[in-house]
Amino acid sequence: MRRYEGMFLFDNNAAREWSGVEQEVRRLCDRIGAELEVCVKFDERKLAYEIDKRKRGTFVLTYFQAPPDRITDMERDVRLSEAVLRILVLKAEVKEERIEELKARNAEEPLDPAGDGRREDGDRPRHGRDRDRDRDRDRDRGPRDRDDRGPREERSAAPAGASAGDDGAAAPVAESGGESGGGE
Repeated sequence: MRRYEGMFLFDNNAAREWSGVEQEVRRLCDRIGAELEVCVKFDERKLAYEIDKRKRGTFVLTYFQAPPDRITDMERDVRLSEAVLRILVLKAEVKEERIEELKARNAEEPLDPAGDGRREDGDRPRHGRDRDRDRDRDRDRGPRDRDDRGPREERSAAPAGASAGDDGAAAPVAESGGESGGGE
């Protein structure tokens, strides 16, 4: 069995009673044969976009031991659950001290997530940064020899769609010796 970190997104109506949240997480863990180690409320937030017509959700952080081949079964069970909107499961690289610290705290009290829910300016891409990166990427291709195509032809100020030698008059039509417009 391997340790996993799971972030569950619960519907706010379902998350009002903490015992119901913990019971649902335990039910999902029991179905795949996982051992739930920690289940704590992470935060209640306004969602970036609506999920199933819901604008707010409660995030629940969990750590559990589970067989690696059963995680997809848990994700399927979450899709079938009406209380859980989303789940993210990652291999946990957390120290035992952190697990013990989370076990000791009140599970219903939200954790203090890093920051106040807003990204810092350093986390946001700036408008010009991507443009500059693309320009710099083109410089990495090395010198270009632009003389390999030969000289450009002179173009007159003709309207769009007209050829360079066109003066707007109809092009001459090759005659076949008979009257034009007639058939054979």
